[in-house]
Amino acid sequence: MCGRYHFEPGDFQDILSVIKDVETKLRAGEMFPTNQAPIILGKEEADFFHWGFPNFRNKQPIINARSETVGEKPMFQKAFHSQRCIVPTSGFYEWDSKDLDEKGRKRKYLFQESKSKRLFLGGIWRVFDEVPSFVILTTKANPSIEIHHRMPLIIPEQSIYDWVTKGDFARSYLEQEMPELIKTPV
Repeated sequence: MCGRYHFEPGDFQDILSVIKDVETKLRAGEMFPTNQAPIILGKEEADFFHWGFPNFRNKQPIINARSETVGEKPMFQKAFHSQRCIVPTSGFYEWDSKDLDEKGRKRKYLFQESKSKRLFLGGIWRVFDEVPSFVILTTKANPSIEIHHRMPLIIPEQSIYDWVTKGDFARSYLEQEMPELIKTPV
């Protein structure tokens, strides 16, 4: 699951330079569901979209889609086939229910690549009531994510545009092993 992630604009100046009025929309730090966040839509194409699809069962937005079923579920199927995106992050957060702080709360950890400040997550987007929105795809967690059974689908930087533009690549990439990440307490 990916319920929050971190975004440091300074790590992504090359991507943000193509967004109009970036200064008025840009938010740094922890990104929460329903925030406006930058996403990559194609080569030299990025914009700010709303994080989360509307949930027609309750008020909680749908913020993730399982990579194993994204091509089959009616809510996600069309978007997966033709509206893939990349969510640029500086890492994502998970909480460890077995590691409690002094107040009895789950301890929060930031997961990042060991060699880069940039982490690119696979996503899909749709427009609901004229609001462009995205969700992050998740997959089975690898051993480096020992505190949760799911993790975001991580796209290598050199494959960003293949993910966004090539359906065959995207379908085959869903089966890839995710990279090992480092865990830092927050």
